[in-house]
Amino acid sequence: MTVIKNANAMQFDPPQTWEGVDIVIDGDTIAEVGRNAGAKYTAEKEIDAGGKLVYPGMVCSHHHYYSGMARGIMANVGPTPDFVSVLRNLWWKVDRAQDEESLYYCSIINSIDAIRAGTTAVIDHHASPNFIRGSLDTIKRGFTDAGLRGMTCYEVTNRNGAEGQREGIEENIAFAQEAEKEKQSGERHLVE
Repeated sequence: MTVIKNANAMQFDPPQTWEGVDIVIDGDTIAEVGRNAGAKYTAEKEIDAGGKLVYPGMVCSHHHYYSGMARGIMANVGPTPDFVSVLRNLWWKVDRAQDEESLYYCSIINSIDAIRAGTTAVIDHHASPNFIRGSLDTIKRGFTDAGLRGMTCYEVTNRNGAEGQREGIEENIAFAQEAEKEKQSGERHLVE
């Protein structure tokens, strides 16, 4: 059990705020929110929020983790009058450049950024045509090492030929089966 003391708390649905309250967390459940609510419980851990704002974690419902190291990229991408030209001239080049190591670091970078922004779960839509098999496990490792919940999938497309399309499908199936095994086993399960 954890008690967060002296917090200004907020929830989104329905909208509500509380000032100077304790938040009592039992396992994964918020058991109680209120003034001096923690006094009724024996907490294993107490955190003094110091009047800071505490609110539910955000969910990022659309991300591309392979783009994690593309910040501030100074690339001559040519004319980009439409979305397809942006894909061809930039993003499809970035995703083709990924290997296991760069993808892992992209996953760590994006996971840390998500956590810093108050995001507790991310849905990633992935592509790395030169590193398909094992790519979702690599992303999962970044999520897990950062302690972030996530969902990921491999883009199924024929833009890289029939073989790439088939490998993308196989990668999704293998990853989904492994995630289901983890769920069924009761192991700590952060990523699907």
